Amino acid sequence: MYNMEYRIEVGEMAPDFRLKSTDGREIRLYDCKNKKTVLLFFFNHGCTERLKTLAADYGRFKDAGVAVFPVSIMKVDEGKALVQKLGLPFGILCDDDHAVVRDYKMGQCSDTPSQVCFEVIHDVEFPTMLVVDTSGIIRYKQSVGASGTPDNLTLMEQCRKAFK
Repeated sequence: MYNMEYRIEVGEMAPDFRLKSTDGREIRLYDCKNKKTVLLFFFNHGCTERLKTLAADYGRFKDAGVAVFPVSIMKVDEGKALVQKLGLPFGILCDDDHAVVRDYKMGQCSDTPSQVCFEVIHDVEFPTMLVVDTSGIIRYKQSVGASGTPDNLTLMEQCRKAFK
């Protein structure tokens, strides 16, 4: 078997994408270029508390010119139900064909870590926060979970640093 160790890292250009949002819009990452800092949150179904925490400070992120884009492998109807259940003030970007999760190397398709994936991705392997600056470069990356979860103040600080 081949090990797939590569992960997208700070300093790299964020791959462009176009995804359907649960609020009915189609979102393209590069539409934010030269306008907004973007906070991407690749998450799985176990991250509802983190979504609620982001929602609590959404106004502050928005006022600072930050676009908050949670991304998950789900159908739009599932995402809409989650937005409604949690009362989120932002939409969820639904990557139902797994293309974006694959491009960002965030997917898990096997129970064996670090294996080359020839199967359909079934979840986000490590919920992760990424801050993308106005030129499209990833300026901050932090996984959510055992290694610690970045609080909203840290995320806001990173977003401000990334705003050019």
